[in-house]
Amino acid sequence: MNWRPFIEHSDVLWGGFVLTLELMFFGVLGSSAVGLAVGAFANSKQFYVKKFASAYIEVMRNVPLVVKLFFLYFVVGLNAFPAALLSLIIHQSAFIADVTAAGLRSVPHEQTEAAFTTGLGSGQTFVSVLLPQFLRVTIPPFTNQAVELLKNSALVSLIGLQDLTFVAQNIQIETYRYRESFIVVTAVYVMLTFCIVGAMALLQRRLLTRS
Repeated sequence: MNWRPFIEHSDVLWGGFVLTLELMFFGVLGSSAVGLAVGAFANSKQFYVKKFASAYIEVMRNVPLVVKLFFLYFVVGLNAFPAALLSLIIHQSAFIADVTAAGLRSVPHEQTEAAFTTGLGSGQTFVSVLLPQFLRVTIPPFTNQAVELLKNSALVSLIGLQDLTFVAQNIQIETYRYRESFIVVTAVYVMLTFCIVGAMALLQRRLLTRS
């Protein structure tokens, strides 16, 4: 195997790697924020709020990511990066919202009532009482969603965004080094996956220790 073309294109590969990291980082943050909010709304006692959250979860889970990506880029007319990031956030937030709703339902309802009797509002109850408890049981599915977002980020190359996958494909077209290209991309994605799993495992251990 000849690795020289990849050394010569190291600056381009680095740019693709950084873009993939940006999509992963901001995508996880955005989808987590939206997913937590929608998941909380799905357990709301208000009928229309609950129905809206449930409809969001069902629709966004069942519309393929590539459809969202093409819609935001070709129909709405967003630039490549905003379209890619927003489609990843919308898509993954629906799955995170489903996990959040299930996690919140696992917390005994009596604890919410007890928090209200002590004078805590809805927001304080969610942050101080519900959130720490349901995070301990939802870290594994959250980890899966973060890894899934990383894998889905490879689709942004379809709209010409020069992420790691796009750059590797261009290098293999120029150099005909197909095997080396896929080895490099696979190694990087596996490394990032292990980083995500390790970070989430550390967070789970800390939460269990505090409890």
